[in-house]
Amino acid sequence: MNTADFWASVRAIAAEGFTPEGLHKLDRYAELLINGRIVYQRFSPLEQYGCAAGGLANVIASLLAGAEASTDCSSETARSDFEGER
Repeated sequence: MNTADFWASVRAIAAEGFTPEGLHKLDRYAELLINGRIVYQRFSPLEQYGCAAGGLANVIASLLAGAEASTDCSSETARSDFEGER
């Protein structure tokens, strides 16, 4: 999954009204970020750590906020893969 697909998925979850399936996806995305499997490009490594240390709810809130920020979803960031960037 590339960055554009990732953010499209997060935006779709919000647009669909947070269905059980969508909430499950958000949990999975948050767990991947907490475990360092995906990198939130907007954050420095220290900020990434702080976001993850804040727990699942904090990470999900950051992802939802990021989906609304056009800079996180730009075509420039869409060029690289979200997974395995570390």
